[in-house]
Amino acid sequence: MKYRALALALLVAAPLAIGLSPHAPLEGPRSAEASVAVLISLEDLTAASTYVVVATAGEQRSAWEETPSGKRIVTYTRLKVDRSVTGPAETELWVRTLGGVVDKIGQSVSGEAQIATGSQSLLFLAKVDVGLVVVGMAQGHYPIVDPTTTPKAAAPRLAGSPDAGMLLPRRGPTISARERLVGLTVDDAVLAVQRARKATDAK
Repeated sequence: MKYRALALALLVAAPLAIGLSPHAPLEGPRSAEASVAVLISLEDLTAASTYVVVATAGEQRSAWEETPSGKRIVTYTRLKVDRSVTGPAETELWVRTLGGVVDKIGQSVSGEAQIATGSQSLLFLAKVDVGLVVVGMAQGHYPIVDPTTTPKAAAPRLAGSPDAGMLLPRRGPTISARERLVGLTVDDAVLAVQRARKATDAK
């Protein structure tokens, strides 16, 4: 389990921007053509995470950085931790995502977590050599929907990240994290994550 979790954490740190040339920046934000990933289980997400938090996004900084696939724009977002779900307790974290805008040049990576300033989300985060990243990219990001925007909801609920790219079905009996979490209240989602973490730690 530990080796599988480590492999997943390393995998999500690698840039994926199919259709974006690393050496030919595009004027204005442009999306990558596609990203393809297999749906990740909740157990694998939690096992690969250093932190699972409910957090509110604040300040964002974008810059050009060298990555294994070339020079790309990355964005760092300051997170105010509203609730620590698993992992060490922190009050503030900076998370690195692929894409962003520097001056008038923008890059967007389909399948990456899109964390909007001021938004609150459930996030699965892992420490890797480039910093703190979202495990599974968009699959580790669950915006919390304000019940005022969904009148039928009695409490804030989780939604899927805005652009998850193309997600392929899982093999076997385990359902994906997205299937388990989207639509849950925050409290129910936190309980599901903590149960999944206990189950993986017990193996």
